[in-house]
Amino acid sequence: MKKNLQFLSLIAATLFAGNAMAQRYVTNSFTNVSVTPNVVYGQNYSVLTGAPVMSDLKLDFYEPTGDTETARPLVIVLHTGSFLPKGLNQSPTGARTDSSIVEMCKEFAKKGYVAAAVGYRMGWNPQGDQDVRTGTILNAVYRGMQDTKNAIRYFRYMGATSANTYKIDTNRIVLCGQGSGGYISLACGTLNKPSEILLLKFINQTTQMPYVIQQAVGDFDGFGGNPAYNNANNYAGYSSRVNMTTNYGGAMGDSSWLEAGEVPIVGMQGKLDPFAPYKTGGVYVPGTNPPLLVVEASGSYDVADRASRLGVNNIFKTPAFTDAYSTAAASNSNGLTALFSFNGAANGSAPWEWWDTTDPFNANGLASNPFMSKARALLYIDTVQNFMAPRIARVLYPSTGITNTFATEGNVSVYPNPAADILNVRVEGLNGAAYAIEMLDATGRVVRNEQNLTAQSYVVNRNELSNGVYYVKVTSGLNRKVAKVVLY
Repeated sequence: MKKNLQFLSLIAATLFAGNAMAQRYVTNSFTNVSVTPNVVYGQNYSVLTGAPVMSDLKLDFYEPTGDTETARPLVIVLHTGSFLPKGLNQSPTGARTDSSIVEMCKEFAKKGYVAAAVGYRMGWNPQGDQDVRTGTILNAVYRGMQDTKNAIRYFRYMGATSANTYKIDTNRIVLCGQGSGGYISLACGTLNKPSEILLLKFINQTTQMPYVIQQAVGDFDGFGGNPAYNNANNYAGYSSRVNMTTNYGGAMGDSSWLEAGEVPIVGMQGKLDPFAPYKTGGVYVPGTNPPLLVVEASGSYDVADRASRLGVNNIFKTPAFTDAYSTAAASNSNGLTALFSFNGAANGSAPWEWWDTTDPFNANGLASNPFMSKARALLYIDTVQNFMAPRIARVLYPSTGITNTFATEGNVSVYPNPAADILNVRVEGLNGAAYAIEMLDATGRVVRNEQNLTAQSYVVNRNELSNGVYYVKVTSGLNRKVAKVVLY
């Protein structure tokens, strides 16, 4: 059976300029990225050596090479690492220079954003008793939140006082946290009331005192506290507000932090994540044997479900996203429009990561990510980008009505459907313009990727692909169309 997929124009002439801008932030518009490393964005007290020591806070800044736009949205990317430095955390990852962080920032920059890989203070005691573990790691998350807000204010300060050195639209800032960075991102968007850190699980059951004492360590934005050794103010008078938070991995300290009227949230997580709960449950810290429980938290499913019920994520519901990634996500995440779930234990913990296998902690990394490779990680990063980017663009530019399905001229045919051995893709009406074909499985993972095609017909061989539902995505320039196919 031959199924014709007629491309229909989605862009009215009166909206052409707005949609052209929006597509910049959804699909790659640049080839090269420029990086400014080791930017000092503030100072504060580190506790890594025991006694507090004033230390520089640093970030790496990524921007599209040759970009002439002078007001670009900013994505702050927060790394993983269990709130201990790489190596000390018994893991091959845990820094803003991790391969996955560098690649994620580059991909955002290629789409026209500017990105900042932000380093934050680390340090806690995983060897103590339950109260010590819980108290010290909660303070580590809290310091990470303060440092992230410090970085936000740094960019607003630079934009206001230095002729906007980084050419940032300071009204459009998004947080993107990986693993431990996901905890920070979610806290930045929702933790804003003293009562929220006074829940029973955040109280030391031995001393009956809160684990996080703001009079000592400062408020949520990083102001106040004890200026002699606990906290230093940075960029007072500038807002720490963001437009949106995203996380791939990590969890929220408590789902009650999320209330109506707070910023939209997009989450991605493995259902069998061994370190952070997918719903609500214990947080376990990698690098210890066995992994140690530190606190109960709410994972991406419960966060997305609550955000949907409270109306926080209404912006993602209408118009609906109809691309392959969103369709795959909805079928695997109970229809939640801002959640992408990964199945399987091998995909539970950071399948987007890769590292040098000569790293002394390679075996520890492979224990939770057994199929780690650069090629595999890049496929998952592609999935993260293709799911998050259109939602980020929707929040930052809501008037454009982005659905991640774009107009082009001509027809696309994918046949036969269902298919046993091969799929024929026929593209007409592009007048010699190049196009690309990607094939994705039901989880949104790219299983075929063919670029720079010009022939009207192309054959996609099944090879080793299993029976099931797949999506064929045809892209030409900023134009895209997706067909759902079945292999039997």
